[in-house]
Amino acid sequence: MAKSIAAADVKKIVIACEAGMGSSIMVTNKLKKQLKQAKLDVKVAHTPARSIPKDAQIVVVHQGLSKLVREKAPWAVVMPFDNFMNIPAFDRIVTALQNNTDIEEAG
Repeated sequence: MAKSIAAADVKKIVIACEAGMGSSIMVTNKLKKQLKQAKLDVKVAHTPARSIPKDAQIVVVHQGLSKLVREKAPWAVVMPFDNFMNIPAFDRIVTALQNNTDIEEAG
């Protein structure tokens, strides 16, 4: 059974990457912008995949690092993506937060 979290329980989303710089900052800013446009107050941060903070409820990560993130942050809902320019998980997260529905972990 996939992990999920109620939208009301989401306070922090983390974008995880290999080193914590570069593309993850671009992706982090993209999600921040989407949340701001939707008038949602959720903190977004970026961090290396090996050091996910304990206060992260959702971790968005490139598919190649999803296994590592699941090992390092077993409490978090993991949302992998495969293309830095198009991240469907962002739309699913924002829609679920707007509709106050559960956010379910993706493959």
